[in-house]
Amino acid sequence: MNTFGQRLRLLREEKKMVQKEIADLLNVSQSTIGKYENDQRTPSPDAIIKLAVFFKVSTDYLLGHSDIRNPFEVTYPDLTEEAVKEIEAFKEYVRHKYNKS
Repeated sequence: MNTFGQRLRLLREEKKMVQKEIADLLNVSQSTIGKYENDQRTPSPDAIIKLAVFFKVSTDYLLGHSDIRNPFEVTYPDLTEEAVKEIEAFKEYVRHKYNKS
């Protein structure tokens, strides 16, 4: 599995961001982000959470403990788009039905 630094760089590059932008987000220096990405420093728990929220991934993914970016996001790669829409519509129906008081 990838390291924290490798994951951070990957996520940053996917968003076409530079290190300075991530540094501003965390209120740290650009060189600190470089050290994170080269696994020379470890961010604080608060910074890890902030990054996970920003990139919409789990902290386990960010830390390299899991390859699942967001365990709460359900995907259906083997279904058609129409089938996925039907599942989502049914989920809304059930929510509406059982959330009535």
